[in-house]
Amino acid sequence: MNIVFLLDVIILFPLIWSFYLLWRERKNFQSLRPIIMGVFFLFVARISEVLTEHPTFHVSNFFNVERQSFDLIMMIIGNFADVFAVLFLIMGFIQTIRSYRVQEKKIHNLESLLPLCSQCKQYRIGDGTWHPIEQYLEETGAPPITHGLCPACTSQMREVVKRLKRDGGQNITTGE
Repeated sequence: MNIVFLLDVIILFPLIWSFYLLWRERKNFQSLRPIIMGVFFLFVARISEVLTEHPTFHVSNFFNVERQSFDLIMMIIGNFADVFAVLFLIMGFIQTIRSYRVQEKKIHNLESLLPLCSQCKQYRIGDGTWHPIEQYLEETGAPPITHGLCPACTSQMREVVKRLKRDGGQNITTGE
């Protein structure tokens, strides 16, 4: 038996196995579709080589075609299949890289969210403790913080002070 033919037949088994594994995962990963097509074209290329290199069995006899013409056709099919396989594999790898970058960006965006209390404006860290937002700003390299009152809070504070003066300090709550 011809050693080249035997090697071509042996190579078919890992190709079939990889095609099966990729096919099984096709719904989970959109970027696998071109890779599946690439493996399919590699399989076609190997089959065309096996059909032309078999030492005793000639498929050309089934089609009533002379062997040289059949071998030439199969060789052309195999060469085109090799080229298409490489193209589809490259496209699949590019899509895989793109989807990886999109997922990486989503993860980065989610990790960069700052859990902030809507009432007191404290932020939560990983262990679940809450800290003043000023601490976060200092830790992240923000400019130094000064405190003041916005116009809305200033008028609200004036109302509270007036109420305190009127009530003689009895009602200290700010919201009532």
